[in-house]
Amino acid sequence: MPSQVGKVLVNEGHIHDFWFDVNVNKEVRLISPDTSSAFIEDDKTGTRFVATSSGECLLIDPVTSYNHGGFVETFSYTSNNPSRINISPVDDSICLTAPQQTSSATITIVGSTGTDTATRTVDTTLKMTGAESVDVIEGGVSGSARKAMSDPLDQALSGANVSTQKSVYSSQDHSNASYVRNPSFLIQSNYAEALTCASPWNSRQENLRAGTAITPRHVVLSAHFALSIGDTIRFVTSGNVVVTRTIVQTSVLTYQQGNTDGLVVLLDSDLPSSITPCKIFPSNYDTYLPAGAHHLSHNAFRIPLITLNKQEQCSITDFRTVNMPPPTTYPVLLWRPPELADRLAFWADAVVGDSGNPLFATINSELWLVSTFYTNRSGPFYGRMVPELNSTISSLDALQGVSTGYTVTEGDLSAYTTY
Repeated sequence: MPSQVGKVLVNEGHIHDFWFDVNVNKEVRLISPDTSSAFIEDDKTGTRFVATSSGECLLIDPVTSYNHGGFVETFSYTSNNPSRINISPVDDSICLTAPQQTSSATITIVGSTGTDTATRTVDTTLKMTGAESVDVIEGGVSGSARKAMSDPLDQALSGANVSTQKSVYSSQDHSNASYVRNPSFLIQSNYAEALTCASPWNSRQENLRAGTAITPRHVVLSAHFALSIGDTIRFVTSGNVVVTRTIVQTSVLTYQQGNTDGLVVLLDSDLPSSITPCKIFPSNYDTYLPAGAHHLSHNAFRIPLITLNKQEQCSITDFRTVNMPPPTTYPVLLWRPPELADRLAFWADAVVGDSGNPLFATINSELWLVSTFYTNRSGPFYGRMVPELNSTISSLDALQGVSTGYTVTEGDLSAYTTY
């Protein structure tokens, strides 16, 4: 029988199936911008807003300690003082409410995964900060990697229709293995071949658990929502031909001897050339993407990413930062809803069952894998784990007694300006 100790339910020495910690950061938001002007800083272009009155906002990033249920985590937020401090409906930031004045509140965060929930609280005081400037990054300068990775999505989003351009497929019939790609999908015209790396189905749970080809023989997905040896997985060519393979080996991706939420699997035979494995976001990206001074300090901050979900629908999100928040011991990508209106129109939060689906950077006609869903706002950052991916590939080959000779391919930024 379970026993109760305080507010933590203990069952045979195991505390919950799901638990999370929180990382808390503050940033300044303008109360009402007084002036605006165009700015250029390093590789960035955009609008600089200046206001005489500004206030602090709280950014809360939940970080999963463990999740044994196998579903993506979602988080909700409430304030005990909503008339003074409340939650933004757009990006879950916690900000002062009008008329703004220094105030305090307790924020309750409820995390859910499947039938499991956990609750944390954060006490905060947000202050008025006086005159401030805030930069809204809208693109990149000519010749920059930022421009090369922003323009494909921003141009596709201009005038796009969410109702007709969000779905990868016009129809999906899993029972009869029939898939028809949507000719109007947001990036179909320039990324038809690149999109073949994303699997829409597997024998374990149909459209759940996902899988993204990173070589002709190896696929990456989520360790907490895994596929197993003997499972079959489908890919679909740009011409709607279904390709099926069987998983013969699996291995959790490790980083500095600790497990990540990445899982790499080995297929029974090579995928045909009509399936294009994605590249990996390059490990030397910081040479081409300077951090800058007027925004949250990550090199790729506000570069748009395209994600897929369990329904094979896309969402647009913004790269926020990469860190290793405790208790995590590997590089984690954190993302946020976009600031720009066209991107925001295509944004949707991840839900239960989306775990393992990919987040891509777009450049030229290539998709570069940046992460896979662990929580609805975070996942392993593969751009800092290229050696680990290749080591795992070699280990899987050895377990199977084969030598595929494959390694992942990093995206190439050498044609762009260095900083």
